[in-house]
Parts: sequence; C-alpha cells; structure tokens
Amino acid sequence: MKIRILLIITALFMLAAPLTASAFDGERHGFMLNLGVGFGQGKISGDGDSIDGTGICTDFKIGGGPSNQILVYYTNRALWYSPENSSIDLVNGMSAAGVSYFLEPKAPSFFFSGALGIGVLTNSEISDSESGFGMTLGVGYEILSNFIVELTFMHAGLSNDYGFDANISNLALTISWLAY
Repeated sequence: MKIRILLIITALFMLAAPLTASAFDGERHGFMLNLGVGFGQGKISGDGDSIDGTGICTDFKIGGGPSNQILVYYTNRALWYSPENSSIDLVNGMSAAGVSYFLEPKAPSFFFSGALGIGVLTNSEISDSESGFGMTLGVGYEILSNFIVELTFMHAGLSNDYGFDANISNLALTISWLAY
C-alpha cells in the first residue's frame, strides 16, 4: 500500500514539473494549496450490517494548474466521527490523485472534481487500519478568489487477509481556502 501511495505522489510531481513556477499570483495556473474543514456523514457497510455517524471533515490538496480552469493535485480527505450510540472513534478517508475542472477561468465559478486513490478506515480501539481502492466525486463553487465550498462523495472497498470485506463511504460539505 505504501508503494502505491508513493507512486501516486511521484506521478503528481511528474505532472506538475512542467508547470511554471508562478504561485499565489491570483491565477489558478501554477502552484496551488487547499486547506479546508467541514462536516460530513460516514458509513461502513459489510456482511449485511452498516454503521454510520457524523463528524468533522478535513481537506488538504497540493498540486498545480496547467491552466486557469484545471487543477491536478494530491489530496487527503478525512472524516473524523463516532458512530451513533458508540464510544469508538473512526477516521474514514482517502489519499488520492485528483483533478478539478472550473467552468470559468476566474472566480466566481462552479467546478467539478474527482480523485482515485486509497481509502482508509482507522478505528481508535484497534492499532491497525484497513484500506482499499476508492474514488471521490465532487461539485463546488468558488465564491471569491481563494474561497471555495465543495460537496464530495467518497467510496472505497476494503478487504484484508482475515476475510473482512466492507465498503466505506462519506458525504462531506467543506469550506476551503484555495491558495493559487
């Protein structure tokens, strides 16, 4: 799994290498950094059962824009929550390679996003985590330059050597500072 993540990060840097060194100049073209926080609902389903709960979502992206309408990046989203009527704490999230497409070259603008990567479920009572391949789809709006609101859906399939097969998903609404 660590090799896959390293390959994803390497591929992102290779994609970003030919970009100009422009950064924080008000243009999406060039380097970008996204820091966000929000609220979401997470769900674990498998073997006919499901567990869900709501909590805080964090969003981190770093990468670049080959144009003012396309951003390519590494993303890490995590939903921190406790299932209803439970004392355990769960983190359900994804590290992935992502792309966002803005309908307009400048704010305000609607945008669509998607990412493919490794979904992870971590339980506070167990020292190990489960992971598997997954995807994220989103839609958002850049209200003002550098401030976005995004609604995302994440889904990943998990399996391990002990026969545990499950799916994790989350639906989150985040507000982010998108520096470019």
